[in-house]
Amino acid sequence: MRIALLLCSLLFAVTGHAKSKLQDDFNYLGPTMQSMQSPSGRTLAYLDEGDRNWQAVVFVGGSGTSGRVFALLEFLRETRRNLKLRFISVERNGFGTTAFDDSLAYADYAEDVEAVLEQLGVREFSLFAISGGGPYAAVIANRNAGSLTSVHMASALTWEDPSALQCIVPEQALTIYTKDPVAWWGFTPESPVQRIPGFPDAAYDDAARTFNMGGQAGDPAALAHEFGLYCQVQALPDLTGVTAPVYLYYGDADPLTPIDPHAGRWLAGFSNAEVVARIYPGEGHEAQYRHLDQILVDIAGLGDKLVVCKRGANKTQLVKQAKAQKILDKGGSLGLCAWQD
Repeated sequence: MRIALLLCSLLFAVTGHAKSKLQDDFNYLGPTMQSMQSPSGRTLAYLDEGDRNWQAVVFVGGSGTSGRVFALLEFLRETRRNLKLRFISVERNGFGTTAFDDSLAYADYAEDVEAVLEQLGVREFSLFAISGGGPYAAVIANRNAGSLTSVHMASALTWEDPSALQCIVPEQALTIYTKDPVAWWGFTPESPVQRIPGFPDAAYDDAARTFNMGGQAGDPAALAHEFGLYCQVQALPDLTGVTAPVYLYYGDADPLTPIDPHAGRWLAGFSNAEVVARIYPGEGHEAQYRHLDQILVDIAGLGDKLVVCKRGANKTQLVKQAKAQKILDKGGSLGLCAWQD
């Protein structure tokens, strides 16, 4: 009797598994890095995520990040793909798998980006930079003003005060970051990115890649060189040729790239463009991630609308600003409902 019951149990188990749906394709594990030779003979590492006929977006990550840091934006992959945004990002000097050359500066990176765009056949693009990617993006904008469809600067640096710690600290002191990915990112328990499953670990992985993947073994030379550019170049390039829409995103409690002076410098620089400044009260440097949903919508040309969530509704909406304000007045919040308490 026991044997019969056991056989019946096994039969039901096999039948149940047979009815389970197996996938036909592999799941996504993150962006794929590619490589090409620049006209000068350097090997460039880059990614190209999205269909070729989608809207091209050149993404410039923050300071001390690899070309693959775009993976940190893929917590909104579904939204990005629904908006048909194709992201292209080129790795910077000395990070990840890219060889370090201490003679290179902002213009050299802009040339690298242009070489990749030429290879991919991209003629027009939106430009999106976060944090320490700001100065690099400024040079790209200066050199490619006629190709821009829009510009988006999120918590973006312009340049550093020469008296700032990163401008005076000895190079070897930076090993506290290059040999400790957790210290480099330094997320607090209260950071909004803690809500995103796996985000901090993905960031630490990128730091490990940035400072080790090319055999650097935590060598701080590339990071020190990048900090040196921030400290030595004390002006933005001429941005008066940019007439495409410009969007700025800042938390007004950001201690790393405060609104004053950075937002004001961008406003003055983009003097011939229509500039929309989205300022988030009480928010810090992570506003670049907290409001990525709005940034993607703006890049897609829907900047007259806001991403909001009704209080307790658990349904994200994209609505005109007047309606959005009514939702906010009734206790709603900006961004996806996933951000709500």
